[in-house]
Amino acid sequence: MNFQFTHPYLLLLLIPAGLWVIWFWLRTDTQLSTRRRRLSLSLRALVLLALLLALAGLQSLLPIEGMNVFYLLDRSDSVPAPTQEAARDFLNRSAKSKRPADRAGAVVFASEASIEFLPNTAVDLQKIQAVVGSEPAKNASCC
Repeated sequence: MNFQFTHPYLLLLLIPAGLWVIWFWLRTDTQLSTRRRRLSLSLRALVLLALLLALAGLQSLLPIEGMNVFYLLDRSDSVPAPTQEAARDFLNRSAKSKRPADRAGAVVFASEASIEFLPNTAVDLQKIQAVVGSEPAKNASCC
């Protein structure tokens, strides 16, 4: 597990804040036993540390195991059938070269979109089963 801060410059406040806690602890007029005075110093320091770590944006980072990839296959009339088959072959070839923890899915689209298969570790697309309109979308805008 790794840690990072979104605002690491705020950690510079630890020095004056620590000095302030110690100064406040030394200047306290209350009559407490030594053990209770040390406990109060520890609790104040702990609360201040937690506050400053929160202000600095302490985050724990967990490594990501695997990746989900969606392939988009255009099935509209504007794409010739050999190109559509080449896209399907590319999907199968690239899915075979993925790492074991990675998963792949496919979305088929033309005038509508349909999920051919959800992300899965085993990918072998022999035939596209999804039924979508073959004309391109009418309201599609480019760039």
